[in-house]
Amino acid sequence: MILFVDILKELRAKSGLSQGQLAKEVGVSPGNVSDWETGKTKPGYSALASLARFFGVSADYLLELTPENPGIKKPNVTLSCDGVPLAESEADLIAMYRLVPDADKQTIFDIAKLKYEQSTGEKVSIYSTYSDTSKKQKDAPADDGKIASGNA
Repeated sequence: MILFVDILKELRAKSGLSQGQLAKEVGVSPGNVSDWETGKTKPGYSALASLARFFGVSADYLLELTPENPGIKKPNVTLSCDGVPLAESEADLIAMYRLVPDADKQTIFDIAKLKYEQSTGEKVSIYSTYSDTSKKQKDAPADDGKIASGNA
């Protein structure tokens, strides 16, 4: 398995950048890049995200989680709901929702439901599109561990 230090050195070399130039591109000090390349430290979340965006690779690859070759383009996967592709901002909302603590998910759901009701005048959740409506619906996100059909 290739290590982060080797991945970073290879990506930087292929880009023809010095440690100082890479540091400027991703918004860190040259000492940070040096520490990463020697294995002294690893980048934090924001630096890792900046590196992944800058080099056009996944954070999983940088974190040594996938043997992805950054030179090979991944197929473009389009997420959809009701047959309509999700906009990047919609996919981001889903991803962020999944990352927040469970205690905050109810608040997020309540806000989205309130805004839905205000904009449509309807009190029924559109969740029923993807669930068994013969059962009484809860006024909360699905939490019974079952996955309903539908695309998201």
